[in-house]
Parts: sequence; structure tokens; C-alpha cells
Amino acid sequence: MNNSQKLFIFYLRTKLKLISRLSVKWTARVAFKIFTTPYRKSNKQKPSIFYSANQIELNVDGQRIWGYSWNNTSNQKILIVHGFESRAYNFESYVSPLIEMGFCVYAMDGKAHGSSDGKTITLPEYIRMFEELEKKVGQFDAFIAHSFGGLAICLHQEQKKQAESRLVLIAPATETSTSIQLFCSFLKLDEKVKGAINELIERASGNSTDFYSLNRIIPKLENKILWIHDEDDDITPISDLSERILEKQENVEFMITKGLGHRRIYKDPDVMKKVLNFIKPQ
Repeated sequence: MNNSQKLFIFYLRTKLKLISRLSVKWTARVAFKIFTTPYRKSNKQKPSIFYSANQIELNVDGQRIWGYSWNNTSNQKILIVHGFESRAYNFESYVSPLIEMGFCVYAMDGKAHGSSDGKTITLPEYIRMFEELEKKVGQFDAFIAHSFGGLAICLHQEQKKQAESRLVLIAPATETSTSIQLFCSFLKLDEKVKGAINELIERASGNSTDFYSLNRIIPKLENKILWIHDEDDDITPISDLSERILEKQENVEFMITKGLGHRRIYKDPDVMKKVLNFIKPQ
């Protein structure tokens, strides 16, 4: 962490501490906006494979959402779903192999990410993007999703019940409650503020924080799922994964790695090989 990042974090902590003296609910609103804002922007240059892509434009809640597709004549469609503070460019190494396997490949920049409009993103907003994309291009045969995107795509599948679609979850955000706990600990927010954030989520979405949980969703899905997670992931800890899913969920195959962490895992050659073999058209 460089000095400017440390200074910014100090600023956020000080701001929230001052606001908390006036109102817990106000602090929760400000904190939730911070929680849903991707401050870390990818500065990756446009990969060469993206110059040959077809541009996709969606209108989701009045925001322009941008994406890319390749090999559009194929009937086998796959969607790559990035995580929080990421973008479609980061998955460039998957595109060519997927095309060679015969897939029509789609990769989108979620709201407030990459080239898309917006400053914040929530799970319901991400899911609405999937819905708008499917209205435009049809149902997908497979999904490759990382982190925040993994939880979002599973919520989408719970709603749509597209059991024939294969899901690859790489370091998925397993429990939203853990994400909020880590966020509050990082910014030194107390239990009252954390409770107010949870209340804010429930009022805004109609669901409690516990609803946004893969431990709740996965047992309801009939999709064939490949779940890849690293033992050293400190962003979406593997300890959130329940034994019920790890040991008894027959439709879920696991690959547990070590030393790859949260962001390097999807770029690992062995992980990529496993992913491509799993989603190979049947």
C-alpha cells in the first residue's frame, strides 16, 4: 500500500468517525456508498483480442453498459463475469481458447467498471445486467464468474432456474455478511454501524444480508458447478464455505489451490486448464 492509498484510507476512517458522532444511520448510508464504489480501477491496456470483438451496448436502469463478443455465429454461448474492481479485459487469456472450443464468447463490464457508466454497483444491479443481456442474445450455456460475479450469477440462476447451464465459480464471494464484516473492520466501524448497514440493505432490496449467501443458494441449484478456491484467499475466505456444500453437494466439483490468493487464481495455468475442460461443449 503506497502513501496516497494510506492517506485516502485515513481520510475515509476519519470522515466516518466524525459522521458517526452525529448519526449512526447517516454513517451507514455513507459507508454503504463506499462499500459499493469500486475505487481501485484497472489500468490494463486494451488487449489485442478485444480489437476483434463485436461491441455490445445495453441500457440498464438508464446506464450504458458495455461489453464484447466473439464468434457470434456459434450456437454455444458463454459469459465471462468479472468481480468487484475488475473488468472484462482481465480475462483476455480465456477468450481465444473458448473460441477454439466453439463458443460464442461474451464478456461485459459491469456498472461502474471498465467502460460502463456508473459510480457504484450492487448485486441486484449486476443481475439486471444479466437479464438485459439475455433478452438481447438469449440464454447462456455456461458462465465463468470470479468473486462478486460468482455470487451474482448464482443469484441469477436461482431466479431463472437454467439448470442446463454450467457454472464455473472462481473464488466466489460466499457470504455477504463476511464481506461487510471485513469492510467494517477495515474502516474501524462499530457494531451499531454494521447493524445499520444490514438494515439499509434489507430496506433497499427486500432481503436480509443472509439472503446473499452461496451457502443458501447452492443447495437450490441443479446446475453442474465447478468451484475453485484458494486456501490463502483473504478477500473471500474459503472458511465461509459450509461443510454441507463441500462434502455433500453432488452437483458441485471442487478445486482447492494454495498460494494463489484471490486475484491471481483465475490466471493460473492449471486453473485455466481445469475450467476449460469443465465447460467443454458436450
